[in-house]
Amino acid sequence: MRRVKRVICGLLAVLMLVVSIGEPVTAEAATGSLPYYIKINRKQNCVTIYKQDSKGKYTVPVKAMACSTGVNNATPLGTFTLSNKYRWHMLMGNVYGQYCSRITGGVLFHSVYYSAQDPSKLAYNSYNRLGQAASHGCVRLNVADAKWIYDNCPSGTRINIYDGNDPGPLGKPDPVRIDTSSPYRGWDPTDPSKNNPWQKMKPTIKGAKNKTIERCSKTPDLKKGVTATDYKGTKLKVKVSGKCDTGKSGKYKITYTAKDSKGSTTKKTITITVRDTKKPTVKIKESTLTIEEQLSDSKLVSRLKENVTATDSGEKLSGKYVTIKADKLRTAMKEQNYGTYTVTVYAKDKAGNCSKKYTFKVKYVNPEPEEPIEPEEPTEPEEPTEPTEPAESTETTESTETTDTQTNQWI
Repeated sequence: MRRVKRVICGLLAVLMLVVSIGEPVTAEAATGSLPYYIKINRKQNCVTIYKQDSKGKYTVPVKAMACSTGVNNATPLGTFTLSNKYRWHMLMGNVYGQYCSRITGGVLFHSVYYSAQDPSKLAYNSYNRLGQAASHGCVRLNVADAKWIYDNCPSGTRINIYDGNDPGPLGKPDPVRIDTSSPYRGWDPTDPSKNNPWQKMKPTIKGAKNKTIERCSKTPDLKKGVTATDYKGTKLKVKVSGKCDTGKSGKYKITYTAKDSKGSTTKKTITITVRDTKKPTVKIKESTLTIEEQLSDSKLVSRLKENVTATDSGEKLSGKYVTIKADKLRTAMKEQNYGTYTVTVYAKDKAGNCSKKYTFKVKYVNPEPEEPIEPEEPTEPEEPTEPTEPAESTETTESTETTDTQTNQWI
């Protein structure tokens, strides 16, 4: 049975080469003034369009297309010249093609065929074979590609059909596939017609959601968890635009864009909110600070702040974010009441988050203390003099003697 089908296909291909469909015209001679040169890799079912380089040679690839050439090599090899063009044209088997451009004889570029001259009557099963041999000899394309050649490659454009293992410098595009269970399956998804229902089905973007992150946290991977698919469920590339500054609180707009193979585009914008909820931290340099001079309120506060380091998420805060409570010390300085006082300090960041309260001591010292009065040294007492024996009194002796004499006399 397969052999019979192959024979029939071969005969049909021969007939197409012999019979020219449509009104014949004389092709213009190919010249260097034509914008493009077309190469068809029959083996790879890939078309590549070239434009001229600076030397006028067609060496610069500009576009690649997946196609269906003829089964059993029914599409002829060689170099040909593009000629007739038809917006709609009847093909073999009483079917129709859109945007037809004649290559040679009965071999044309055209869309996949329709059962009627109606863009909703597409042979969708044949459409899903784009990228492999499937025709009777013509070069089938999706509507968008057939229209591009129809619009951009005038009569006289040269075409080279060859066999090669490499599809071409731009590679071979992945053909758009149709979900055969879809109610829109009778339409070519690439057809630019405003009535094409596929045009209303834009890509779907999932996973793009609003986020809230902490300031100074790691920059989030904006593509993580975000996917895009076309109407067939085929994955699409997602482009991300917009920036998020994690070092600054605020709201940032991030836009995701996905574009499918038929040119339909979907955009989705999310908001990333960067907020600051972490409390700043405070470190005290010296637990006891000594001040030996009378300072004004402003200089005193500056001096006290120098003893403090405040940070917010690793960033150093300037002194204006540090608050000093030292009322007793201020009063003491005004009244010159020297002594040791307790100072309280805390920090408040730009977002209004307050740190814990910390304390340290301040010794307020008199810079010119009065010198103490030294007591006088006691004088040493005079050494006592030795007593002298009393001198003998003559009178007494005489008296005694007299008495004795008298006494003696009385005896």
